[in-house]
Amino acid sequence: MGLFTRKITVNKAINQFRTSENAYLIDCREKSEYKNGHIGGAINYPVDKITVENILRRFPDKTSQFWIVGSYKQRPGTAVKKFKKLGYKNARFGGYMEEHHGMLTK
Repeated sequence: MGLFTRKITVNKAINQFRTSENAYLIDCREKSEYKNGHIGGAINYPVDKITVENILRRFPDKTSQFWIVGSYKQRPGTAVKKFKKLGYKNARFGGYMEEHHGMLTK
């Protein structure tokens, strides 16, 4: 494994989410951004709402896979770190919505 790892694109993360069992797609953007258009099946959890109480109550199974998407402003990497700190080892960077090519749900 090299020094630099490629970050997955948002479209690849969506494909992984849709083809995996026990997987979630988390959109860490602000609620208003999410309402303006999001990926079907994504769950909105803004970065500042990721707390022990909120996450453990909603996702008790820490072995689930989490693909976390965001925006350049609401960085998914920050959300991934928060999930991992809470013990969710399968939390992964899912890319930026600005790079998404495809239909969005409102």
